[in-house]
This record gives sequence, structure tokens and C-alpha cells, in this order.
Amino acid sequence: MAEIRQLIMARTAESAVALKGRRSAFLAGGTEINRLGSTVEASRLIGIGRIDALDGIDKITDEENGIEYVRIGAMSSFQDIIESSIVPSYLKEACLFMGSRTKRNMATIGGNIALRRTDSYLYATLLACNAKLSLMCRDGAIIRRCAKGYLEDHEEYRDMLITEILVPAEATVASKRYSNTAQSHAVLTVSAAEIDGVLRIAVAAKDTFLGLLPEISAEFSGRIPSDEELLQMVASDGKLCFRDDMFGSSRYKRYLLSVTIADLAKKVRGGR
Repeated sequence: MAEIRQLIMARTAESAVALKGRRSAFLAGGTEINRLGSTVEASRLIGIGRIDALDGIDKITDEENGIEYVRIGAMSSFQDIIESSIVPSYLKEACLFMGSRTKRNMATIGGNIALRRTDSYLYATLLACNAKLSLMCRDGAIIRRCAKGYLEDHEEYRDMLITEILVPAEATVASKRYSNTAQSHAVLTVSAAEIDGVLRIAVAAKDTFLGLLPEISAEFSGRIPSDEELLQMVASDGKLCFRDDMFGSSRYKRYLLSVTIADLAKKVRGGR
């Protein structure tokens, strides 16, 4: 982490984006910037905690496709999401993966997305449910991208500000997290969802991979792969280069991922 030389508290989203540069970072809940070993490299912080427009949780309907979404302001904390009466249970479950209530009161959904950590609490769930992000550009314009697009093309969006997150109000999503303790970050988080009849499997594997597994998901079209087939698919997927470490052997992690995919797929597809 670089030495922080300047802290500026932005009053509006537009002013925050205007201040963003290569050696600066947005300061939301501060759980990452203030931790030992932080990955944030910045000499100037732009505080966005006083921007009211980044708060709030409500429901909206996408008139184009008729889908109802829950709109979550980027500065909503994990605890705000858990306590909301309209946030779907699948996202609350992911927020509860953060075991510390103190951290949940500080950590924000926007900050967790922007960090793109391979041990993210939320990213696998957001990818699986095909969450949408609203981003503010330097000129104040708002563009919308899916979580997958933001993750894969982050360099294009790095100086934009996440203003809100939209998740389907009604979706069948199941997630599983593995960690050494409730307080520690996950070794592996897996989520599955069925969106428009298509299975979506997403993985956050510490120091290994963060993203969707479309090739493995496609194998569930019209059938249920055997445990042996899933294990082989995981082993042959070049993105999943697990290594032996204190959290387990690469062989064990591949096995854990394959059986978890099978279990979650059955849950979201109702045993089909």
C-alpha cells in the first residue's frame, strides 16, 4: 500500500469522479484501505461517505425486459443489505459470509465490487445472478454494465464511480463458502443461479480465479454430469490452476469445487 498523502471528502458523485486519477482511490467503508497488507495503491483518497445519492435501497422495474430489480446504492453497507426487507435472501446470505458485524457495518457493496478480490464475499453471487452496475463517467454520464463486464474490462472503468447495483428481485441462487474460520476470508466461494433457463456458475477462488465458468455450466444443459465428469472438467479447466498451500492441496480444492458445483446446481434446478 502506498503512503496516503491527501484525503478529500467529495460532496457529490460528480465531484468525486472529477477528482479521480491514476494515483487516487475512492474511500468508502475503509475496511480494505485500513487493513494490514491492503492491496490499495494510492497517494490520494477521495471520500464518498457523505454523498447521499449513493445510499438507499428500493425496487425498480426494467421497462425494456419487464424484470423487477432491487436497486442498492453503492454506499449501502453489508448490514444495511441484511436488514433490508426488500433485498432477496440470496444476497443477504452472501453478506452474512462476513462474520464480523463490526465489519458489516463498515463494508460497502460498491467497495467490495471495486476491489475484485479473489476471496470476495459477494462477487460469485453477483456474477451468478447477472447483477447490473451503474457507473458514473468523468462527464457525469451514467452507463450500465453487468458485473461480468465490469470484472473483465476493469481497466476501462477504473476511474468511474459505481453508483448503484441492481440484482433480480426474484431469482433462484445458491451459494457456498469455505474458509478456515468464520472471521477469515474464503478459500473458495461458489454460486449457482438459473437465469432464463440457463445455469450460471461463478467461482471466487483465493489467489486463483474470479469469474464465471460457462463451459462447465453448459454441460448441465438437458442433463446432470456425473461426479467423475465434473471433477475432470474442473481439472482440465485452464482458469482453475489451484496450488498446494496451507488451505489444502490442489487436488482437494478441485474435488471440493466439483462436488459443490453439483450440489448447488441441484438446488437451483430443483433436482432436475
